[in-house]
Amino acid sequence: MSKPTFKPNREVAPRQLVDTLTAVMQRYVPLDFTNTRITPQEAWQVLSYASVNRQTLASACAALPDAPSGNRLREVLMPVLPRLAKLQSQLNRVLRQQLPPSLWKKPRGLRMAIDLVLIPYHGEPLAQADEVRRGEAKSGTTHFHGYVTISIVHDKRRYTVALIFVRPGQSMDDVVRQLLNRVKRLKFKVRRVYLDAGFCSVAVLKTLHRRNMAYLLPLPMRGQSGGVRTLFTRPKGYWGFYTLHRPEAGPLTVKAVVVRRYLKGRYYYNEK
Repeated sequence: MSKPTFKPNREVAPRQLVDTLTAVMQRYVPLDFTNTRITPQEAWQVLSYASVNRQTLASACAALPDAPSGNRLREVLMPVLPRLAKLQSQLNRVLRQQLPPSLWKKPRGLRMAIDLVLIPYHGEPLAQADEVRRGEAKSGTTHFHGYVTISIVHDKRRYTVALIFVRPGQSMDDVVRQLLNRVKRLKFKVRRVYLDAGFCSVAVLKTLHRRNMAYLLPLPMRGQSGGVRTLFTRPKGYWGFYTLHRPEAGPLTVKAVVVRRYLKGRYYYNEK
């Protein structure tokens, strides 16, 4: 049997990423500055540098020799940035334009992953109270800016297809429906959807069932006894059926796969 071959991703220098991202964002998210010598290109150069190098705005301004101060750039940026709804539309257009045409030519469909991203936030909402959502404590805060992405996982590469900003009180079922509708409008064939434990709810799974979509996600364990813990009783891994119950959405029976692993001299279950 021949050994599988892997095609390594071409390494791209950070400077190339900064220049490319600056050009793309200038085109699709224009900034209209007034009463300042800072140009849209300079602003996007700093923002792109901060994004690529995972730095704060102040750190990026300090690192770039000809950049304005972080405080001054923030002052001129805030009035011209689009509202979230418009920004979401602009960013989704950016993502669509960057997808390679070959992705539409897969007859068996594509594997897609849906991820929730929560960015810790310290402070008050800037303009609207629903800009910030609450969650479990992380990085010294329970307040976050949140968004959900749906991405194509193909040929050892990841292509983000769309994103949605998540508002406080917005259900994950509503978010998943919006993302899947976006994928449908783009005319992608979906082979399987991967989700993390944050999407494990009867409402979300029923949405996937209604659309006849295969999916894979972990079942989270809650409480000290009962529930999902009843699956971890056999001496070997196995698959069976488990019924989820939610008063507002009713019951749903799903296929559950229990994996038993051997590590450091003992067997254990992936209890996640």
